[in-house]
Amino acid sequence: MRTVYYIAFLLFFFGIPIYAQNKILIDSKPSTIFIEQSDTKQILNFDFLLSNQSTDTLTLERIKVLVFDNQNHLIHTKFLDNNGTAPSILLLPTRNWNGKESHLVFNPFSEFDNSLTLAKLEFEWIFSDPKENETIVKTIIIPKKYQQKINYKLPLKGRVLVYDAHDYNSHHRRFDYNFEPIKLLDLKSNFMRYAYDFVILDSSNNQFKNNGENNSDYFGFGNLVYAVADGKIIYATGDHKDDKNFNIPKLKENPLELYGNCIAIEHKDGSISIYGHLKENSLKCKKGDLVKAGQEIAQIGVSGSSFFPHLHFEIRTDITNVAEGLPSYFSNINLVIGETFQKVKSGLAESGNIIETK
Repeated sequence: MRTVYYIAFLLFFFGIPIYAQNKILIDSKPSTIFIEQSDTKQILNFDFLLSNQSTDTLTLERIKVLVFDNQNHLIHTKFLDNNGTAPSILLLPTRNWNGKESHLVFNPFSEFDNSLTLAKLEFEWIFSDPKENETIVKTIIIPKKYQQKINYKLPLKGRVLVYDAHDYNSHHRRFDYNFEPIKLLDLKSNFMRYAYDFVILDSSNNQFKNNGENNSDYFGFGNLVYAVADGKIIYATGDHKDDKNFNIPKLKENPLELYGNCIAIEHKDGSISIYGHLKENSLKCKKGDLVKAGQEIAQIGVSGSSFFPHLHFEIRTDITNVAEGLPSYFSNINLVIGETFQKVKSGLAESGNIIETK
């Protein structure tokens, strides 16, 4: 039977860690953890940076989360462990930590029913070493509901596919800034944590005509893009070719190079909206311009790191390499279900949804 090697308690109160011991350090990323609200569920989009401070190789055997309400009552629990012929713990991309090694772990318990009050989440991590000694680490997360201060309108008109948003499986969500090639570019956070890829559809929900080999086959190529709210243009570039290419080394000095032709608008609350992969020479504004909500600012293209014509949209804190993503809700979207329409009360657009502006 395994013995408990030691127990360390790590407290995260609004992102401030307190360490009882330091064999394994766990830090929540970002420091402030928001609860994102959909019509049916609550979503916690954050990461853990786990650092093995010892020289031992440690294997993660189990993760468990306990959810408590405002009266500190246990109301919900979930876990991943190494039981079964296909153990659930293998859903995590990283399970082993070598000595003096750090890995980013995306929070695997990211969705909860709207009926639950997420006042406190206690995570328990169990590691084993080669001698089968156990290390138990506990972390406490105090999330808070995101309060959007500005009314955002969807930046497109017509029928739109949320091709990829920021759910647990999304590539926006799975940006590992602790991965060494990313660290070499001096990128220190997930600026696309709450990003969207929007694709224009025709009335039959097709993305393109013919075989989709040409940019012009896509119904969205050249479609107008609109400012989601009033603000000031703080970044604008429109001379990149619509050739799906970008300069990787340039990301170190300008992370917005990833998006090719791109516009950044700063809003009155300090948040910044990003519009990426815009069409070459389509920008209708320049740095320093003041724009109004719903104003035409550019067209959809396929510049930068883009597989096909679409609009990359996100809200973030900054345009530098330390920017973090912020949630965004749209006040004017309906969910398209066959021939029916359903108002999205929360304003959250989710991966796979087909939506229209109302």
